[in-house]
Amino acid sequence: MQISGKFLETLRSRLSIAEIVGEKVKLTRKGRNFTGLCPFHHEKTPSFTVNEEKEFYHCFGCGAHGDAIRFLMEAHKYPFVEAVKELSRRAGLSLPQEMTEKEEAPQKDLAPLYQALQEASHWFHKNLFLEKNGEALRYIERRGLTTEILKKFNLGFAPEGNSLEKHLKDKGFGVETLLEVGLLAQSENGRGPYERFRKRIMFPIQDAQGRVIAFGGRLLEKGEPKYLNSPETPLFSKGKLLYGYFQAKEKSNSDPLIIVEGYMDVISLQQAGFKGAVAPLGTALTENHILSAWRLSSEPILCFDGDIAGLKAAARAAERVLPLLKPGYSLRFVFLPQGEDPDSLIQKGDFFQTTLTQAYSLLDALWVFLTHGKSFKTPEQKAALQKQCALWTQTIQNTDIRKNYHYAFKDLFYKNVVGKKANVQPSTTVRKKSVNFLFIHEHLLLAILINHPTLLDEASDDFASLEFKEPCLHDLRNMILHFYADGTFGKMTMKDYLMQQGFEKEVETILSSHVLIHGSFALPSASIEEAREGWREIFNRIQNSLGKKDLKAAQEHLAEEMSQEAWHRLKALKKNILLQY
Repeated sequence: MQISGKFLETLRSRLSIAEIVGEKVKLTRKGRNFTGLCPFHHEKTPSFTVNEEKEFYHCFGCGAHGDAIRFLMEAHKYPFVEAVKELSRRAGLSLPQEMTEKEEAPQKDLAPLYQALQEASHWFHKNLFLEKNGEALRYIERRGLTTEILKKFNLGFAPEGNSLEKHLKDKGFGVETLLEVGLLAQSENGRGPYERFRKRIMFPIQDAQGRVIAFGGRLLEKGEPKYLNSPETPLFSKGKLLYGYFQAKEKSNSDPLIIVEGYMDVISLQQAGFKGAVAPLGTALTENHILSAWRLSSEPILCFDGDIAGLKAAARAAERVLPLLKPGYSLRFVFLPQGEDPDSLIQKGDFFQTTLTQAYSLLDALWVFLTHGKSFKTPEQKAALQKQCALWTQTIQNTDIRKNYHYAFKDLFYKNVVGKKANVQPSTTVRKKSVNFLFIHEHLLLAILINHPTLLDEASDDFASLEFKEPCLHDLRNMILHFYADGTFGKMTMKDYLMQQGFEKEVETILSSHVLIHGSFALPSASIEEAREGWREIFNRIQNSLGKKDLKAAQEHLAEEMSQEAWHRLKALKKNILLQY
C-alpha cells in the first residue's frame, strides 16, 4: 500500500519513539539518549539505545535498527500498514486517502533542491562581507553580532538584481528548481521569474539535520514586509519548524529551551550563551512546534512580550498544548517587561537569566489568563470562570493529567475566588511571587544615586530626610552624603568608594537585577533626565507609603487615647498626605 513519504515524516514528528519503545523496553535516560536491554536478542548488559532527536533505535549488540514504525513491525509483529494505522491513531492523524496496493511509494529525488539552497546560502554569506555591500555588514555590527555567531548561523546578504539566479544557473540549477525552492518567484505581469529576496539580510533556515531548506530575509531599508520567508515548498513547512533548532541540539540537558519571537532574538540569546534559543517562523506556536521542542526539553520556556498581544499569544499557546500534555511534559511562560525584548535585557546584565527563574508553570499561566483584570463577585461571573476551567480541562487527553487539572482548578477557585480552600486532593496552588515594594523603592533610590551621583546637587536634602526601614541603609546613606560633601566626588566612582568603606554586600544587593529590573532609570545607561524623573517618582511613593502607615497608627492612637494631642497629630498627617498629591 502506498503512503507518501511526507505523511510518514509528519507521523514520526508527532510521536515520541522513546514512549513507544518504552512500552516494551524499560528505558533509562543517559544524556540525550535512552538505553535498555535489547528486545530482539538476549543480553544482560544494555546495548540498546533510543535517540529521540533522530527518531530511531539501534542495538550495538545485534544491529537492530529502525524508527517507530519498524519497532511496531519487529517487536509487536504488526504488518506495515497496520503499524502506520496504529501510530496514526495515537498521533491523532487521519490516514491519507490516496493509497495504492504497493507498500513502497516511489519518492521524488529531493537532492537537487537541497543542493540549490545550500549553494545559495554560501553565496549569500560571501556577499555579506563584500565591500560594495557595506551597509549590510554595518547593520550586523550595530546589532553587536560577532564573526563567530555569523558563521554559526551562516547569515548573509541578498543584493538587488538577478546575480543569484545567474550564479546558480552557472552551477547547473535550472529555473524550475529555483522556483520550486522559492528562490525565484513567478511574476504576475508575464515578465518571467524574479529573485524573491533583494536588499535583505538573509537567515538560512535549517532542518533538524542541519540542511538548508528555506530562508528568511530582513529589509535593510524601510518597507513592507520587513521580514519575508520562503514560501511553502516540498522541503519547507513553516508550521513544523523552529528556527535555531539545529543549533539548539548542542545545548546541554541543564540549558533551558527558550522559545522566543524571531531570528534576531534567537541569535542574540545564542551569542549570550543561551544555547537553547529557538523561534517559530512568523507563525503562532503549532502542535508540531511543541512536539519538536519536547524532543530537546520536557518543559520549554515560552518568552513573550508583557503587552496585550503577548498575553494573547501566550494564551493561544497554552490552549494548544493542553490536548498534547503527557506525564512529565509541559510548557512554562515568561512575560518580559513593557518595551523590552530578550536582546535589550541581555544588554542589562543578568536580567534575562533572572526573568527565566521567575517563569510561570502552565497551571499558573492558565489561571492568570482566566482571572487577569477580571471581577468574580457575582454568582454568574463565578459560574463563567468555572465553565472555562471545565472546558480547558476537558481538552486534556491524558486521563491522569486531566484529573489533576480538575482538582487544581477547583482548589484555585475556592482558595482565590470563593475565599476558602477546597477540601480536595491533590491540592495545587499558584506560586505567590510577593514583592516588598518599600524594600524595592528604597534600594532603587540608592541605586539611582550610586549610578548618577550628580543628582545629589538637587536631591541631597530630601535624601538626608528619609527614614529608611533597614538600619544598615542609614549608615550607607550617611556614607553617600559624606562622599558628596568631602570632595571625593570626581576622584573615584561612588560604587568603588562605598565598596572600599565596607559596604560590598549592601551595594551588591542594591545594584542587583532583582532591584534594577523594577526601574531602568536607575541603570548607569539611563540619561540624567530619566534618573531625575525616576528619583522624584520613587521618593514621592516612599513618602506617601510612610505617610499612610503613620496615618493608620495615628488613627489607632486616637481611638485608644482620645486626647487633644492625638487629634492634632492626626490632622497634621492628613494635611501632609493631601499636599503630596
